[in-house]
Amino acid sequence: MKYRFHFIRMADRITIIGGYTVKKILVVLLALMMVLGSVSISMAEEAPTLAFICKDLSQEWFVGTSTAMKETATGRGAKDVLLYDCGMSPDKYMTALDNAIAQGVDVLIVCPPDQKLSQITVQRCTEANIKVMADDDGLIDENGIHIAPALELDAYKVGQGIGEYLGKYVTDNKLDADFSKVGYLCMTMSEVSSCVPRSTGAVDKFTELVPSFPAEKIIKADYDGTSDKGFNVAAATITANPDIETWLVTAPNDEGAQGATRALEQAGKDKSAIVIGVGGYLAKDEFKKEFSCFKATAYIDPVLDGTIAANAAMDWIEKGTVPYDEYKKDGAEFGVYPFSATMIDATNYVEVMGDAAN
Repeated sequence: MKYRFHFIRMADRITIIGGYTVKKILVVLLALMMVLGSVSISMAEEAPTLAFICKDLSQEWFVGTSTAMKETATGRGAKDVLLYDCGMSPDKYMTALDNAIAQGVDVLIVCPPDQKLSQITVQRCTEANIKVMADDDGLIDENGIHIAPALELDAYKVGQGIGEYLGKYVTDNKLDADFSKVGYLCMTMSEVSSCVPRSTGAVDKFTELVPSFPAEKIIKADYDGTSDKGFNVAAATITANPDIETWLVTAPNDEGAQGATRALEQAGKDKSAIVIGVGGYLAKDEFKKEFSCFKATAYIDPVLDGTIAANAAMDWIEKGTVPYDEYKKDGAEFGVYPFSATMIDATNYVEVMGDAAN
């Protein structure tokens, strides 16, 4: 069978006429357009967006963590990691949560300022079909059971490391010969659930190693996690106890330890004191000084934390691998990655921290 084709140029178009050839060409073109359209949509979906709601970006720990998250995720092809700072405010946290959900992020990583916000966080993310995981402070129910994957510092164990260091310091310096003028200031952050076990662990281990230390000389003072408030509560405690000449101080973060160090210096009682924190990011600068009573800290690596979290989030998107499942305990629905710390002081901080010590 022969077909005749008439080519009619109309402006910039060529119309083909001839039997059912037109229909076939149109079908092919339509199919091609649909394929190209689906490819473009697929390509758009290959660049996911993450978000991190941080409880307090004024703390160096979270600056390092959030930076590492962004670099790691975008390095693996993520479009962006949106960063929200709630400044320890539950209200600002809820606003950030609403904004992140409205952005339609693929994975939301949170560090809530109050773990009472856990269930509403998971509920809203579930309703929006958004994957949610926790960093630093886990998302838990009223029974303390994790309701989302989490990367958490083993806070009590960190506290025990601090207490062990302090106990050894006391015995090595023979302070246990006479405690009449020695006091132990245990700084606490009672409103931050992840910090409470740090202080508890420190006291428990210290009293285990130094059982003769008078219980009435263990003074607890609460602050909000900032250096300024740490200074205020430490200064007030020092002033209220003028007979104490040698202070032992532990704090659940470097900010509190730094504040206590400045208070001891102002009171002229730093030369016989020891201050221990958690972090490393402020302690390292004290270690470089000719003298500082800020003598040690439990080092936690914010870059490693952020890198682990971002990789887990990207694996969840790309492979469907639920974060930290390999750490699930019997009967648990979600796994908790046990992040650890290393005690450092002026003798080993460069070796342990590497480039972060600069």
